[in-house]
Amino acid sequence: MKVYLDCFPCFLRQALEAARMAGEDEGVHRETIHAVMKRLTDLSTNVTPPQVGQVVHRTIRELTRNPDPYRELKRQYNAIALDMFPDLSTIVQQASDRLLTASKIAIAGNIIDFAALSEGFDLDGILMETLYSDLDVDGYVAFRDAVLGANRIVYLGDNAGEVVFDRILVEEIRRISQAEITFVVRGEPVINDATLEDARFAGLDQLVEVISNGSDAPATVLSECNSEMVDAYRSADVVIAKGQGNYESLSEEAGRLFFLLRAKCPVIAQDLGVRVGDTILRRHEPAAPV
Repeated sequence: MKVYLDCFPCFLRQALEAARMAGEDEGVHRETIHAVMKRLTDLSTNVTPPQVGQVVHRTIRELTRNPDPYRELKRQYNAIALDMFPDLSTIVQQASDRLLTASKIAIAGNIIDFAALSEGFDLDGILMETLYSDLDVDGYVAFRDAVLGANRIVYLGDNAGEVVFDRILVEEIRRISQAEITFVVRGEPVINDATLEDARFAGLDQLVEVISNGSDAPATVLSECNSEMVDAYRSADVVIAKGQGNYESLSEEAGRLFFLLRAKCPVIAQDLGVRVGDTILRRHEPAAPV
């Protein structure tokens, strides 16, 4: 998905929020915003939003001299999500369709996204709303059948805190499938995206192989990823791509992809042909080459 003009105000909002998280010096905040505006004007629009976001957040970290402005926020939501984990597990165990319920829980966790959302959110409320929402039947059936038939699954994670919700789905897939599962996180801190530290906090490393993609892009930009991640991605029977960023970066890629996300902004909703707030589990069908 190429960047829309509507994305640029969001990048500026992210820059100011991140600069303020990084420190209290208003002069640094002003310098950061000016630098980000300059770099945005120099960028091509023939790139994906995560590629723009990578430049924006490198600029923020450079000028604020803070390598991880969202660090405390990530720790906070990791802890909140882990406190919810026992109740989430119980919900799945009591469900008539455990994989469907686990998938909805994983998607509900996608609300923990401080790139897309500048205001607070009701995590418990979103969870209940998502559990009672409809998923595309054909998309879910295709997902279920693909998981059951897979030998190798790659799960592309998204955000800190959200990875605890992802663990719910990973555990359910392990219960019904013999597939080898690899969970992928970012190589360096960027926004509140999950890194190895976050995946380990969620306990994912005790269940499946967890690897870094080697990149500081806020998504999966394959040209930026290390060979270990790319090899895993290319050899997978099924790739589960969580979140808006992974949709933005991979929607034009070939492969057996399933996108799981909550549509949190008008740009993504428009691109997907859904409403803001919709729960998405969609089989990827890239357009045929012309």
